[in-house]
Formats: sequence, structure tokens, C-alpha cells
Amino acid sequence: MIKLKKSVASWNKVLSRFPEKSIIAIMILFVTLSSLHSQDIFTQSAGPGAQEIPGLIPTASFGEGRSYRTAIGSYSVLSLKGSWHEMGRQYGALLSRELKEFYAEINADLVARGLGQEHIEGVQATFQTYMPEMKQLIEGMSETSGLSFEEHMMLDASFYMLPDLVIESVQAMASCSGIAVSSPRTADGKLYFSRNWDMTQEAMQPYLRYMALVVFNPNDGGLSFANVRPIGQVYVETGINEKGVFVELNNGSASDPNFNEDAVFSVASLFDFLRTSETLDEMIQNIVTTKMDASYIIQAASAERAVSVEKPTFAARVIEQQNGALYALNNFARPTYEPWKGKIVELPDNAYDDRQVRLDAIFASPEWQKNVDLDMVKAIMDRTIESGGPVVEGAIFGTVLQVIAIPEDMRLLFRSYGYSDWADIDLNKLFRKE
Repeated sequence: MIKLKKSVASWNKVLSRFPEKSIIAIMILFVTLSSLHSQDIFTQSAGPGAQEIPGLIPTASFGEGRSYRTAIGSYSVLSLKGSWHEMGRQYGALLSRELKEFYAEINADLVARGLGQEHIEGVQATFQTYMPEMKQLIEGMSETSGLSFEEHMMLDASFYMLPDLVIESVQAMASCSGIAVSSPRTADGKLYFSRNWDMTQEAMQPYLRYMALVVFNPNDGGLSFANVRPIGQVYVETGINEKGVFVELNNGSASDPNFNEDAVFSVASLFDFLRTSETLDEMIQNIVTTKMDASYIIQAASAERAVSVEKPTFAARVIEQQNGALYALNNFARPTYEPWKGKIVELPDNAYDDRQVRLDAIFASPEWQKNVDLDMVKAIMDRTIESGGPVVEGAIFGTVLQVIAIPEDMRLLFRSYGYSDWADIDLNKLFRKE
């Protein structure tokens, strides 16, 4: 008691030496620090209530955001929750070190390859077509990552700028394949959708370790969805939402090289489609009716079926899966759709994409008529064109990212090609609404 009285007396003497304004300032600072939202607290764990998820190693939490590393490949996996701005803050805080490292490396690469003011202005113009939610994510990231808003814009754009600096007319080069197999061909009756994202393979090789799966759980009424891209990049080329609706995009400009200057960037549209499409039919309708900036071949799938939407700059048509088989590359399917004759670039009758020949042979083989399982799907994703598969290897263009989605199980496997084996993710544990 005596010690307590002495302590209080000593504290009162100290206070008496401070001006009144200083005391008020200290009190304001104390109240401010005490009222910080839990989203501003970073901890080196997955946070309270975090579930154990097979194949994932918990690393940190920030507010309602959680980060993990895959046991295979050591890829970043995030499960974010809140407003889009809050999820951006979580993203930036949880991957601050990695984001700064990735930006420093790829920005130096871009500058060395000739990045100029015209490219930066192009990125800024493209960013203006992004959905408000995407802009809020970037803004939130810039508040916690240690990178500025402008640096985040450039990091977001880095994987579509790099190909433009590596090779001219990148849009006209072959890239990407989507392959669906389902009942009656599969042993368990499930649909498996495999996707090769083919791009400037050699140039992107130094950045394969930055591939990531990010799950967004918005509190605005929109659907949760997962996006597979390098860290810091919020636009969508490969994703799946909580309803099991999967989508992936292939370049289609080999069939229609024209542009719609006043249209939204396609990969920003896919971001919006994933958060609003409750069913596969809604996803298809969104793809068909939305005007896009260029020509694309977009695949969508659910647990029941898969489709390919051929979408030149002036129209669209839907190709349904037949007998449990579907694949799409970068040219519109033959025979040419009659209303499009004379409007698109048609392949000569004797010209074939090598991947088409290989995939035709795979689907015609006795082994792929029934009892196809995940191991068989993985096996064809190991095979290059030279070995009878769809994987592209080349000095300029080649396979960079591979994904296998199993919508019925809400399961997604992904890997950077040539970097690791498959990371296998149970999305049910990462989609969080409560």
C-alpha cells in the first residue's frame, strides 16, 4: 500500500511538470491506439479459430485475413474477409515482404527491357476500366504493403506488360488451353477441368515462386471466389467461386485481331462475373452479353457440365461439351460458324494447331473412353506437344501456370510449370462467410 501511494504521488509530480496541452495529446494518442480495429493487428499465426487445412501451413493473420504456404511449392495462399478495402489492407500486410521483393525484381526487369512512359500511361488507362472493387483492393494494399499506389498499379500490370516488351504482336501468338472431361468418361462421374496458361515462359521463369491462390470473402453480398495469379495481381484469368462456377480465359485474337476500344478489359469483367454468377448459366450469360476489349475463347464449368464461349469482337456463341469431352485452344472451332464466315480469320483446311492433334488423339484413345481419374488428368498435364500432350515448351512462348479444378469437391490444384509438383487446395476451408 505504501509503495502504491508513493507511485501515485510520483506520477502526480510528473504530470504537474507537463503542460496541459501535452497531457491532452497523450490522452488522444492513448485513445487512438486503444481503438484500432483488429484488422490492424498483425500476428505470426493463422489467427483464432483457424482450421487446420491439409496441404497448407499457417503463417500469419491480419484482422480477418489469414495467410498460408502450400506444403508443396511453398506458394502463398490467402483467405481474406471484409470490405474490398479491408481485404486489400489484409493482402498488403500479410504479403508485404513478398510484394516488395516481387515489385523490385520485375520492375527492374521491365525497365531493362525498355519500359517507357507510353507503357505507364497505357497501364493507367487500363486501370481506369477496372471495377471499383478492384481499385479498392489496390488502394488497401498500398496502405499496408510498403509499396505506393502507383507501384501497386505497375505490379498488377506486370504480367501483361512483360510479354509486350518481350515480343511484338503478342496477342497473335498461340497461348493457353482448357480441357474438360466428365461422365461418362470419368471413373467417379465428376467433372475435371484442366487449364494451361501459356505465356512468355522463359521471361516469367524467375517469378514462378510468386504464384498464389487468393480467396476473397466480401461482406457486400457478393460471392466469395478464388483467383490464381502471381501475388499483387487482382485481375482474373483463372478462378472459381463459392458456388463451384469455374472460368478461364484464352486469347482468341488469332481468329479475330480487332479491338473494341470502348469496352472493359476482359479480365476485369471476369472478376465481376465470379462475384455475381450464382450458376453456370448466369456465368455464360454474363460472358455472352458483355462487350469485351478483344477476341477471346472463354471456358466455364460447374460440377455438371462445361462450355466454351467463342467471343469475337462482334458476337458470341456457346459450344457445349459432348460425350464428356471438351477442349479449347486459341482458334475458333471448325467448321467455321456460318454467320461468321468472312468476318474472322479461318485456318486453312490442312492447317492444325499441334495441340489440337494431340488432344484429339487423347480423347479418341481407349484409355480415355471411361475410368479417367485425377492421376490420368495430371499425367496429360505433364506431357509436352512432343510427347503427345498439350503442354507448350519454347524459347519465347510456353506453359507457365497449370490448374486443375474439381467443382463438385470445391478442390483446386495448381502449380507453376517446371517449378513444383501440384499444390492441392480444399477451397471449402478458405471460403468464409460467417
